[in-house]
Amino acid sequence: MRFTSVMNRHLLFFIIFHSLISYHGMMVTAEAGRSNKNNLSSPTIKYGRVSKEEYILTPEQIRCFHRDGCATLPDVLSEDEVVDLEKTLNQFLNRDIPVPGKDFCDMSKQFGTPFEEWSIVNCMLPTKYHPPFRNNIYEKLSACMARQLYPDLEMTKDYDQLLNKRPGKKDAVFPWHQDMGYWPGPKALGGVTETSTCTFSLAIDDSDVYNGCLRYVPGSGAAKELRAHKPLGESRDDAHALTIDVQGDEVVLAPCKRGWVTIHDEFVVHGSGGNSDPDRQRRTYVVAYRPKTVVDAERSIGFTHSHNDQVNWDTFHDGEEHRLKQQKSNEEK
Repeated sequence: MRFTSVMNRHLLFFIIFHSLISYHGMMVTAEAGRSNKNNLSSPTIKYGRVSKEEYILTPEQIRCFHRDGCATLPDVLSEDEVVDLEKTLNQFLNRDIPVPGKDFCDMSKQFGTPFEEWSIVNCMLPTKYHPPFRNNIYEKLSACMARQLYPDLEMTKDYDQLLNKRPGKKDAVFPWHQDMGYWPGPKALGGVTETSTCTFSLAIDDSDVYNGCLRYVPGSGAAKELRAHKPLGESRDDAHALTIDVQGDEVVLAPCKRGWVTIHDEFVVHGSGGNSDPDRQRRTYVVAYRPKTVVDAERSIGFTHSHNDQVNWDTFHDGEEHRLKQQKSNEEK
């Protein structure tokens, strides 16, 4: 009997022990199931180039753009994609695709300078003059990012531009400016007060301080106020460029690798230095996006960002000081 009682106790212990193990295993399995379910319902967010036509910005990149007025985005286009765009870009910059009038000019010199002496080759509105270039992969990716930067606005393409700083051209300088200095303000647009802009600059070549990369004053556009500009020449008939004085401001360089992109807004103070590198050019492909209401208002007054427009920075009636001075000077001639 005693032996039997001991055996019975051992058997009871064995049953209880294995019951506890089985119960614990069920609990672990259930918890793992819940964890897997949660993981399925909350997938890891991917940033950067996530698909052929999508580039997802990080929260920090978006914050940086809205805080500083400028941000740099790595690895936007692949090497093959840059090579494909580069073919058409070079056709423009070498004058194989014709561009009329002032839309093909040197942004650092007066109109009429011989082509061989140019330092910054500038081509405005390339997709206007060569429609097959429209809706390329860069346009699709930049449009995707513009929607992320301004999700509450109907952002649409406003203009595009191609640029090349020729090798060894130390005078290939983009003067300090705000883009709004070139564009009509709310008074000129019939009371359209929105100004939001995101301008994308694709690096076709690596850019750094030696070949004249972008430089800017962080946070300088936060107040959405236009600083006093003045024309680079005597008037816009001489040269299109404007300039402002930057003294005592913090200046940040924005070097950019081939296939990378910088983005800046409409009020940040920015420019770029000359190209002191004797062997490297600096080619850039620019696409800018603004709300559809703004683009429609610009077009309604005859402003298309073409340098051939009769309506331009020296004719806008929005009360800005550099326009008033230029209009007064024009009247006195």
